[in-house]
Amino acid sequence: MANRYKFATELTGFISVGEDSGKFNNRTFAYTVPPDTLNQIETDREELLTWAKSKATGRVQVAMTPWDDAGTCKYTYGEGDGSRKAKPEPVFVDTSGDPIEKAVLMGVRKGTKVNIIVDQKPYCMGPNVGTSMRVIGVQIVELVSGNGAVDSGDMSVADVAAMFGSVEGFKADSPAVRPAAVATEDSYDF
Repeated sequence: MANRYKFATELTGFISVGEDSGKFNNRTFAYTVPPDTLNQIETDREELLTWAKSKATGRVQVAMTPWDDAGTCKYTYGEGDGSRKAKPEPVFVDTSGDPIEKAVLMGVRKGTKVNIIVDQKPYCMGPNVGTSMRVIGVQIVELVSGNGAVDSGDMSVADVAAMFGSVEGFKADSPAVRPAAVATEDSYDF
């Protein structure tokens, strides 16, 4: 019993989707659910909670929603630190439907525009009931990378190079490394 939603949004907050890392050995990102979809999710949540309450034992406690008042939902997944069962990673694809390489995922940053598929599922653990949001797939529409570059996919490398033209300076295939200029002013040695 799960409800599936597909919507366009933007990645927000801390984003680490390349590989498991940190104290809890996992990956994470956050996204904001659009208001119209959020209304549907909240309506469906009531039905899912009714089902979960029918399976609960003892005095029922309903958990908080996985999203905040603004509709922002944080999703964490990966192998974990061993204290919990591993969560499978969502499938990341580009606008052609091709899988995205790990090297690209390492650079994904806040502001990346995506289409997301999410499942909302009920759970019941003894007297505790609630719903969880599991991200099934992420389609990157406009990539914002770690170096601040934004790729909306329409311009080729040749198009960008033509816009800049040719100037003197750094060339990736033949770097000309020189020592940095040193200030000749008197320095105080403490």
